[in-house]
Amino acid sequence: MLNSTDQSDNVFDWPVTLALQALPDKIAMRSFPDKPMKGKKMNELLPSAALAHFVMKVNDVDASYAFYQGLGLRALDKFPGMAIIELRGGTQLLLTEKDVPETQSLHISRVGQRPDFAAEKIDLMIAGHSRSELETYRTGLIAKGYSAQEIAQETLFGHHYFSLQDPDGNGISFYTSHCSQQPV
Repeated sequence: MLNSTDQSDNVFDWPVTLALQALPDKIAMRSFPDKPMKGKKMNELLPSAALAHFVMKVNDVDASYAFYQGLGLRALDKFPGMAIIELRGGTQLLLTEKDVPETQSLHISRVGQRPDFAAEKIDLMIAGHSRSELETYRTGLIAKGYSAQEIAQETLFGHHYFSLQDPDGNGISFYTSHCSQQPV
């Protein structure tokens, strides 16, 4: 995990990669009614890899940092020209300011964002599976001043969703969960 006191020359040279994590077996087990997990090791239950970083180029790091934090994502740290937001599961959204020299090595990435810096789309999912849970989340965002569209009448592959835009005009869609019944 990076922090603002890290003096490494390579801080901004890491590629967008998958994080492989070996988790201790002593982590508390969760149970789902149809999939008891007691006695299983955590590394048998979790997928072996997770998306580590998603780079998103923005015009104003402070505005984007506040925006994504307001969506309920975890604010982790800020650096010159970059801020880190954490999503459920540990994926880090790296908000990098477009014209800051310290973040230029991250801008070569084409994963998750078109090179023309157009209205990129990112899909996020809430923990809930139902339309009512999605509506509760959406209503909470509207109460905070976000301009969320209506939940679509149709589903997309069985999932309810709505959209909004971030301060840079990037489209964000929020879906009901499509996770399996096992921990992720």
